[in-house]
Amino acid sequence: MQTACPSCDLVVEIPHLNAKQVALCPHCNTKLSTSQACQDSTVVALSLSAILMLLSSMFYPFLSFTSSGITQTITLPDAARILFNYDNDFLGLFIDISIIGLPMLLLLLIIPLHLGVLKILPYLWGKRLLKTTFALEPWIMSEIFLIGVMVSMVKIMSMADIEFGVSFWSYVAFVVLYVATMAKLNKHYLWKQLKEPAYIDQTIANTRAIDQGLRACHVCGQLCNTEICSRCDTKTFTRNPYSVQKAFAWLITSVACYIPANIYPIMYTTSLGDEMPSTIIGGVMILWNSGSYPIAMIIFLASVVVPLAKALILSFLCYMVMKPANRQTKGYTRIYQLTEFIGKWSMIDVFVVAILVALVQLGNLMSVTPGIGTIFFTTMVICQMLAAHAFDPRLLWDSPTNLKKVKQETLA
Repeated sequence: MQTACPSCDLVVEIPHLNAKQVALCPHCNTKLSTSQACQDSTVVALSLSAILMLLSSMFYPFLSFTSSGITQTITLPDAARILFNYDNDFLGLFIDISIIGLPMLLLLLIIPLHLGVLKILPYLWGKRLLKTTFALEPWIMSEIFLIGVMVSMVKIMSMADIEFGVSFWSYVAFVVLYVATMAKLNKHYLWKQLKEPAYIDQTIANTRAIDQGLRACHVCGQLCNTEICSRCDTKTFTRNPYSVQKAFAWLITSVACYIPANIYPIMYTTSLGDEMPSTIIGGVMILWNSGSYPIAMIIFLASVVVPLAKALILSFLCYMVMKPANRQTKGYTRIYQLTEFIGKWSMIDVFVVAILVALVQLGNLMSVTPGIGTIFFTTMVICQMLAAHAFDPRLLWDSPTNLKKVKQETLA
């Protein structure tokens, strides 16, 4: 199979891979493909099991909170429903979509794909189905929500008795099965089922695609010498148009949200009628002072350090695009890949607030309500994810001549 590395643009000929084999780019070590051995039955079994666990987690008690003889029990959908009751529709909708709606939709799409539906669907429908399926994955945050639940339990365990319901364990099983399903999912195998990849003769291996007048489709990975992908009919580009400008615009927006996200309270805690605001740093300090040092460090890193570091790193990479590639470029590429991977983990604090708001509702005795800082924080994380997605790491490897060619193509 022919392709060009999505990180450095090196043209690579990938041989047939046996079970458990992985193809890596010889230039930057980016993972290019895994074994195309048929695992349809495994993926279908895992997907069906994950769907059953997700459905089970929605109809039974998820968590119970008992304080001063008063018990509050919630189900999984209550995490978003109570946010709607506080007129926080943006967060409520985001939580419903990211932890329930999108995972369910993705799994429902994966099952027919691995039952051979691509062989009987019209080409146009099959193409759209694959594009939709692969576009959903980055926005699914079920595993992050689960970590957020555990952090919220640590926060309130000293104040009340906590009991994990049947739904909680069902959701744990769902997350494990979902992660296993995605680990088995092979995008190249599915695109090959839709249409065999075209082979371009006279390509020079171990040479960058841009130097040969070639481009790799950003959707299916097909190597092309035309403006339209021969496999999925997507418009191809030598480099993502206005990549640096888009990334920097999203970064500026995220920084504008980062400041109020750390200044304004993310939640208000009412105890015996006395309301106390809590910022992100305030919550970290409470955890630290209570002796929960690992959890305090996780929240501090995920909610304070990582967003700031990600903004600085992406800004630095946008600047390095103007510099010729050097011995450090491989390291810059790895930093970008790590930054893109950990981006959505900053959402832990948002899910912590959602669980606390849903669970701690005992009137004037004790209750938690969301603060405006949560909206700014959620917006910031989303903007940083979009910034990382907009940035094209291949620009880091381009020479001034390449950059001039890219600029001419973009303006054409």
